[in-house]
Amino acid sequence: MLENISQYPLLSLILIFVLIALVMIKTQSKLWQMWFLAVVLIYPVAFIAGHLVAQIVFVIMLLMGIFLIQGVRLSVFTKPIFNAMRKTLPPIGVTEKIAIEAGDVWWDAELFQGNPNWQELSDLEATQLTEEEQLFVNNEVETLCSMIDSYELLSEQDLPEEAWRYIFDKGFLGIIIPKEYNGLGFSHFAHATIVGRLSSASQLLGISVMVPNSLGPGELLLRYGTDEQKQHYLPRLAQGKEIPCFGLTSTVAGSDAGSLVDNGIVCYGEYEGEQVLGLRLNWEKRYITLAPIATVVGLAFKAYDPDNLLPEDHPLHGKNDLGITCALIPRKTQGVKIGNRHLPVGEPFQNGPIIGEDVFIPMDWVIGGDKMLGHGWRMLMECLSVGRGISLPVTGASATQAMLLTTSVYTQTREQFGIPIAYMEGIQEKLATLATNAYRATANINLSTWALDAGHRPSIISAIVKYRNTQMLQQSAIDAMDVHGGRAVIQGKRNYVANVYTGAPVAITVEGANILTRSLMIFGQGLIRCHQTMLDELTALHDNNSESVINFDKALTKHVGNFIRNFLRAILFSWTRGRLASSHGDQNTKEHYRNLAVLSAKFACLSDIALLLLAGSLKRKEMVSGRFADAISAMYEISSCLKLYEEKFQNDEKIQSVFRLSILKLIQEADNAMLANIESFPINRFFKLLLRFFVSPFSLTKNKIDDRLIASSAKSIADIEWLLENFSSCLSTNLKDIPEHPFNILFQGYEASVSLRPLRQKVKKAGHKYEPSSTLEEWLDELVKGEVLSAEEKGDWLRLNDVVLEALKVDDFKI
Repeated sequence: MLENISQYPLLSLILIFVLIALVMIKTQSKLWQMWFLAVVLIYPVAFIAGHLVAQIVFVIMLLMGIFLIQGVRLSVFTKPIFNAMRKTLPPIGVTEKIAIEAGDVWWDAELFQGNPNWQELSDLEATQLTEEEQLFVNNEVETLCSMIDSYELLSEQDLPEEAWRYIFDKGFLGIIIPKEYNGLGFSHFAHATIVGRLSSASQLLGISVMVPNSLGPGELLLRYGTDEQKQHYLPRLAQGKEIPCFGLTSTVAGSDAGSLVDNGIVCYGEYEGEQVLGLRLNWEKRYITLAPIATVVGLAFKAYDPDNLLPEDHPLHGKNDLGITCALIPRKTQGVKIGNRHLPVGEPFQNGPIIGEDVFIPMDWVIGGDKMLGHGWRMLMECLSVGRGISLPVTGASATQAMLLTTSVYTQTREQFGIPIAYMEGIQEKLATLATNAYRATANINLSTWALDAGHRPSIISAIVKYRNTQMLQQSAIDAMDVHGGRAVIQGKRNYVANVYTGAPVAITVEGANILTRSLMIFGQGLIRCHQTMLDELTALHDNNSESVINFDKALTKHVGNFIRNFLRAILFSWTRGRLASSHGDQNTKEHYRNLAVLSAKFACLSDIALLLLAGSLKRKEMVSGRFADAISAMYEISSCLKLYEEKFQNDEKIQSVFRLSILKLIQEADNAMLANIESFPINRFFKLLLRFFVSPFSLTKNKIDDRLIASSAKSIADIEWLLENFSSCLSTNLKDIPEHPFNILFQGYEASVSLRPLRQKVKKAGHKYEPSSTLEEWLDELVKGEVLSAEEKGDWLRLNDVVLEALKVDDFKI
């Protein structure tokens, strides 16, 4: 062996580096262990073989070994970096710190850290509806959907009174409230299913039910309320005796909730004839859903104690600024002004301003009591990490499913140039996008709610699915509008596309505008929470105790080791197209798991490089953060698509094209986003090319997305019965059976066109073609005389043709 080393020293050195790299990425070896292994292996090449390059490398390794001694490393390396970073690091505000710490991490951390444990995803249980939940969906939910005429809602600008009464009586406002408080106590998956189906009947209906369950005081009371507050409010909320709203957004504080000027001053005031300690509030809120009809207001405000009135045993005694606080205030409280409305674009759900002038409340009205003063922002962030992952994401899933189903039906009913427009490639391209959007949005909401039901509270994942599903909602509405053309442009009761199209901006804007969610939340907060060491490093940098430098050193050392490991992993995985990654999946999914492993390793590596190059300014580089957000979001979507496929579609041939196209589009998006960030790094062109050479030598999806795959995806969703069975989990499909409902008119036209097709083929085969020089009936009479058709077939043709034309009509109005 020594002879071989002497004969091929350079090759031996290269093999040593490859071996060390493999050991490092396949094990969790510590830096000193890898250093020792490198020294032992390089020594024979350096001094027995006498290879000069190996000798230089050996000396470098010995010098690097000095840094493994903590005392030396602290003095020479860590302390200078620590001091420099403390000076340049932008401060983290209280609200930002709380937002970062809210919720927990799960699969998002696996993807962020570069080496996903596939078993973590596979072991997650796919929640199913219980018998009770399924009965509620089949009965109460479908009944409520049948009570809604979405077009009439636009003129009435509210739900019918009987619909509101049904919502209250059947417990729709208490979906998440436990049975012990007279709520339904359903799972998160059931909650999403219910809201999705209601949204398919009308987004106004879905919003009216989702807000009390995901953004209202119910979740806050369940997690933080006192026993007295729970006993008083939760049964009343569950039974619809109280209608809640929650006021956070104000005129000057939108995305920057920390800039709230709505305030509460600790003081004494009169309550029920006695002088009690409380808060005097002044606020001006806007965009508050359900505010015009609310009977109880949840309110976020900044609390202050300028006169130091809090008792000495209170944790905040002696402080003036107590922080953001949440309270519950009955509508009839003196000084509360409520009732005016905003009119949101597209869907006129109940929404309006709330104003409070010198409103005195006792401390008992603070959610959780006076001990929860100043904890409001944490409460909101932790509850939003649940609600944000359900309400709008399932609205997006519902809309994408509806746009796919109706557009597929319409394109097989509408004919131009003698063929159904579904056969045209330009239309097929749109249909394929609608299909992948529906598959992805469904996969996202399923994985999100399954994780919530498993006990996870992943705030980053909630932000991802909110951002992505609402973007797909809008894109699907645009594509459906393009395909339907004039059929979707003309307003009226028959139009089932326009409401989704005009309502999309609401979904994109609320619960954290998508620009903010993408640019700041997903990557900005995700990097800190999901990175293996970033939170520990930041904590040490902001601490002022004697151990802060040592804690920083430990975290930084681990960070360096992880970076080296991820860099090597990114190189080896990229150059082998993931074949060195841990094997997972079957013949249909193995390739996608490999590609996801490559993307994860590249992401972990490049995000660390961005940190190194941009340091504290990365927080302000929102375009860089946005592209990283796109990459991690696409990676999460790949995971959700794989999970849905394995849980539901593994033996379904019809889904293969849509599944493959969905995954490949997402891989391409993630890869392109990271390549764009390499180009934006502040390094010269040579180093950019070198970095691309190492971590992105190949395009993972080159020549894999082609016209045949797109056409195949479009054709696979032509089976309407299959769509109804597999892509309607968030739809009220019974609407198609309600006479005069736009879905009913559309489906009748489709069924008529299918029945008419054999007759047309029969006539075409006989060599006849209709010319408009005569009426259709006259032409058919000639065919009957020529014994091409029977009299019965003529009657069927006329009847079916009328049904088809009825489905293609648009509404008109008297001037």
